[in-house]
Amino acid sequence: MYNIIMTDDHHIVREGMKFLLSTTEDINVVEDFGTGEETLKFLEENQAEIDLVLLDLVMPEMDGIEVTRRIKAEYPEIKVLVLSSYTSEEYIRPVFAADADGYIIKEMEAEELIGAIKNVIQGEKVIHPNILEVIDQGGDMPHEKNLLSAREIEVLKEIVRGKSNKEIGETLFVSEKTVKTHVSHILNKLEVTDRTQAVIYAIKYNIVNF
Repeated sequence: MYNIIMTDDHHIVREGMKFLLSTTEDINVVEDFGTGEETLKFLEENQAEIDLVLLDLVMPEMDGIEVTRRIKAEYPEIKVLVLSSYTSEEYIRPVFAADADGYIIKEMEAEELIGAIKNVIQGEKVIHPNILEVIDQGGDMPHEKNLLSAREIEVLKEIVRGKSNKEIGETLFVSEKTVKTHVSHILNKLEVTDRTQAVIYAIKYNIVNF
């Protein structure tokens, strides 16, 4: 039996998904939540029993991208499958930069959804054809060619907040030397020469979310 939780700010969507998944023999919806904050709070005490989080993308306060980053940073063994109606590049690339295990769309058939959940839990990367088409089109901007890792995005977010390497290390519980390495990689990937340019770039292209 696979244990999953789902997060979507629309109650009727959650109810519909729970009813659909209740027809399967090997998928158990343990809980459902309307916010990312509720999801993360639940995982603090129950992460060991959860195989996958089925996650909406656009939600108030904390979006699915940030929730994905937090889950993959704190509970890397838990799979994250994004289920969204959004198929534009500005949403897709940050999802995979946050280390999501899959991206599917709400318009897909019920059997496809069930299959996607099972495949992701079993270790596959599941991407809906509509999403693959956008990815295959590629992009020429530095952040599109050189995707930042989830940790690099966390560091970049702290840089945007004006923190020093030492302060970032204290926030993320890593050494200052490790932060310097991440900063160097970020500058190289964004093709900028200093932290100020990195901040401007991050804000201009909406790379980090608060």
